[in-house]
Amino acid sequence: MNMILDNKLKNKEIIVLDGATGSEIARLGAAMNSSAWCGVANKTHPGIVREVHEEYVRAGADIVTANTFSTSRHILASAGLADETVSINARAVELAREAVDNVSPERPIAVAGSMSNMRAWIPGTVSPDPRFLPTPEEESNNYQEVAQTLAESGVDLILMEMMTDIDRSSMAISAAVETGLPVWIGNSCTLRDDGSASVWNQHSEEPQRLSPDHIKSEDKSYETLIESMLSFQPQVMGVMHSTIETTNAGLQTLFEHWQGPVMAYPETYSEVEKGIIDQVEPAIFAEHCRDWVESGVQIIGGCCGTTIEHIRSMVNELPDVVGIRR
Repeated sequence: MNMILDNKLKNKEIIVLDGATGSEIARLGAAMNSSAWCGVANKTHPGIVREVHEEYVRAGADIVTANTFSTSRHILASAGLADETVSINARAVELAREAVDNVSPERPIAVAGSMSNMRAWIPGTVSPDPRFLPTPEEESNNYQEVAQTLAESGVDLILMEMMTDIDRSSMAISAAVETGLPVWIGNSCTLRDDGSASVWNQHSEEPQRLSPDHIKSEDKSYETLIESMLSFQPQVMGVMHSTIETTNAGLQTLFEHWQGPVMAYPETYSEVEKGIIDQVEPAIFAEHCRDWVESGVQIIGGCCGTTIEHIRSMVNELPDVVGIRR
């Protein structure tokens, strides 16, 4: 499978990434854990996890992403499942493989292992829970555990998601690189008032969901974050978990600093007013994806809020783009 992906990248063929995993698992009825989010669903609702992957395969995805965004040991500890870290991660990959085999065993579809530097949340918020904050050594070991489990379970690549800082992101990426698998890095960003992109800032993006004592993040340069990621020599870099407007700005900056294959998979939520969340319609989402592909994006998909219908609409919108070979 790695060779197939390598050839697609080399030949500049468009690669369709799947859409949201966690928010789709929730939409289809799985109960989310208040501190570990979708990480426990591999254990509690495996049928729904598998179904999400199956529907993305039917929609035309070339890559499905295992449900491992929030399955590090320090996150699962908040749900009382630290001792099941390896089995929960291995099960996530197994469910993704089962979905591919169930729906399209003859079409080459890759399975990506997701890794993030997410922390356990204070229930009812998206702020880190101090009770489950690992030491730097523990955190590094936990990332190595996830990366090795993903590799041993048979993922084709490791997808680093929501890389928003240098130190902790570098720790996680290092663990992924050590597996020898292709590493794709997805950075997240925030739109400044002047229209430029900064590193993703929780206080700007999720003000209603933070605890009262949440420490405010500094406005940090997106360019600096990109430059720090270059030293890992990723196979792909991209913008993800950012609004459509922010993705536009982030991609512009990324194209200026990165010459390799570029991916984009935005969220489809947008906060129109305080506490009021709107969602981009599938047809509008698909139009933006087409525009990004025409501008040079090679790997395209969606993040939080993206439904199966969003990806289906996107795939239907792409075939007429010049140069696409599927």
